[in-house]
Amino acid sequence: MRGQRLEIEVGNLQSLISTLSSQTMTPSSHQNPKPPITGWRRSLVLGLQKLVYWLARYWYFLFMAAAIVFLMLGFLAPALLAEGYEEAGTAVYRFMAPHNHQLPQRSYFLFGESAFFRGYSLEQLIAFGAEPQQLQAFTGNAQIGYKTALNHRMIAIFAGMVIGGLIWGLRRGRPCLSQFAFLLFTLPLLLDGFSHMVSEAGSGFRGSNAWLAALTGGMGTAVFYSGDTIGSFNWWLRNLTGLLFGLGLAWFTFPRFANYFAGVRNQLERKRLRD
Repeated sequence: MRGQRLEIEVGNLQSLISTLSSQTMTPSSHQNPKPPITGWRRSLVLGLQKLVYWLARYWYFLFMAAAIVFLMLGFLAPALLAEGYEEAGTAVYRFMAPHNHQLPQRSYFLFGESAFFRGYSLEQLIAFGAEPQQLQAFTGNAQIGYKTALNHRMIAIFAGMVIGGLIWGLRRGRPCLSQFAFLLFTLPLLLDGFSHMVSEAGSGFRGSNAWLAALTGGMGTAVFYSGDTIGSFNWWLRNLTGLLFGLGLAWFTFPRFANYFAGVRNQLERKRLRD
């Protein structure tokens, strides 16, 4: 009898230990659930969700508007100076300065007395009053016109982004570049920019482009081979490589943004149905 009682007591003790262990290892069903968000916090969360959903739905138009605004700011600065709004025009130049070098010999000049739209060589700009050590600060004057706040290449890049974005939107999500294809669109710009860095470091081979004249037998004009003015070889390369990069940037990033924001929209829509 004592042995049976001992076995019963041991069994009860084991059962008690097992029960305590299960309660310790697993959360209790009697714990209070997390209280729902109410009041102004709920209004804030819902407002943020609506904002994110709106951004996820209209991101394409926002990105296109941003590219167009940046492109138009490049032309707004000289227009403001031409109309006498010097402080406003200077503010636009300063805002756009971090995005490009604003060298006057590589920028367009607008609203001049002799021509509405033209460019100047470095020698001409120095003769007009530009200081060689502070070329970026030279914005022009009423006689020769006022330089754009974006240089040749940056105007081509933003124009390419706008054109590429419009094509992508009209073709309903096409084209879609792979990483390798985007690299091919970018490589000409990198090579052109790197060659200018090497040239400006001392060799100067991109200034006169004598190598190109020898390669082509001098078929082009002197303006085509030397300098950075409109119609020169350097001008053509800056515009073509910038345009190509802008197109590639739009066709590479827009499809990926579309997939990402589509996932955000679906997640928010499912959450709204659960609530």
